[in-house]
Amino acid sequence: MQTDGNLVQYPVDTPDIRSYSYWASDTYGSGYNVSLNLDNDGHLYLVNSTGSNIKDLIKEGYHTNGTIYLIKIDSDGIFRLYSYRLNQNWNQSILWSSTDDKCAPKGLCGLNGYCVNEDKEPDCRCLPGFAPVMDGNFTAGCERNFSSESCKSNHETIRYTIQAVENTEWENMTYSTLSLTTREACETACLEDCNCEAAMFKDGQCMKQKLPLRFGRRNLANSNVALIKVGIPASSSNESRKHDVSENGKEKQQMTILIIGRSLIGFAIICW
Repeated sequence: MQTDGNLVQYPVDTPDIRSYSYWASDTYGSGYNVSLNLDNDGHLYLVNSTGSNIKDLIKEGYHTNGTIYLIKIDSDGIFRLYSYRLNQNWNQSILWSSTDDKCAPKGLCGLNGYCVNEDKEPDCRCLPGFAPVMDGNFTAGCERNFSSESCKSNHETIRYTIQAVENTEWENMTYSTLSLTTREACETACLEDCNCEAAMFKDGQCMKQKLPLRFGRRNLANSNVALIKVGIPASSSNESRKHDVSENGKEKQQMTILIIGRSLIGFAIICW
């Protein structure tokens, strides 16, 4: 509960500002000492310092005999009101929840992961070039599955490419913004900047980022494209080029042998 009377949900260890919230009671300006109340009939509401009801989150009128009510924030970050029927083996029902969007809670998928709604269920996915830190524990986030180099390194052993994650939104931790007309130009700008590990491209703005990325989720209404710098070992590309050179060399050698062979045959005919 904020001092302005607004009941708000934020991720852990973030500033109490609007851009970080993922649910609010919209009772801003109701004054100090606003409190959340739950009556024995399931009535969930907010009252101000004078005891006046300023907002019903859920109205009264549920069973009181053999039923108890519980409010809690579940492990998925959603605030819910439950009822339990004592005479029906503690049968549980959800009466109210702060949101029906299970990807709404920020941080659900951990660092470098993003949430996608699949049939109203959250599906946590890793950025390209990343893998889960702990299998089966999506809140642990994702980590690189390739090695990265320090900008201070004088030995370039890794090349990079850009892979895109479209229609996603993230925490804004931009360290440099460029006005660029195309996504390709933004990709190039990130590849040429050693400090750039990702970039967001939207409406002609290229916003360079450093890892980790937080609070990612798929939002089809958002045209933002996350451009992720993914490492490719230079040895792999060198081996590929060596293979090409080797094949070309073999072809040249075969052609030289063929030409010499034909010349010798011609010489033998003339002598004969």
